[in-house]
Amino acid sequence: MVTGFDYLSQDKQLQEHWLRRFVAILLDGAIVYVPLLLLGTVIGAPYVFTGFFSGVALFVYSFLFESATGGTIGKMAFHMKAVPIHGTMSPSQAMLRNLSKVFVLFLFLDWVVGMAVDTKDPRQKWMDQVAHTSVILYEPTRAR
Repeated sequence: MVTGFDYLSQDKQLQEHWLRRFVAILLDGAIVYVPLLLLGTVIGAPYVFTGFFSGVALFVYSFLFESATGGTIGKMAFHMKAVPIHGTMSPSQAMLRNLSKVFVLFLFLDWVVGMAVDTKDPRQKWMDQVAHTSVILYEPTRAR
C-alpha cells in the first residue's frame, strides 16, 4: 500500500505543494482571526469570542471563496486552486471539502488521514477525497 506520506518523502514538488497549502491556510486563518480578535476586544471578550467563532468563520470564508472563485485569498496568493476531479465545483463539494476547518484539530486530522490512506492523488486531504476535489498549482495569467 502506497500512501501520500510515501510520495511526500520522495517528491520535492509535492513537498512544496503541501508547504504552500500550509502557509495559505495560515494566511487565511489570519485574515479571519485578526478581525474577530479586534471585534472581540471591542466587546470585551477577545479570546472567548475569537475562539468560539474563528473556526466557523474560517469554514464560511473558505466555502464562499471556493464556491465563487475556486480558492481563498491564501490559495490565490500562492497560485493554488481547489478543483473538482470531474466537471465544475459545486457548492456541496466546496462545503464538504472545507468542513474540517471548523476546528483546527479536525483540519490537522484531515491532512494526516488524507496522507495516511492509499491514494491516487497525494495532493488530497481526506475531505478532498470524500468531496472528489483536489488542490492544484496554476500559472497566473499575465496582463499584456
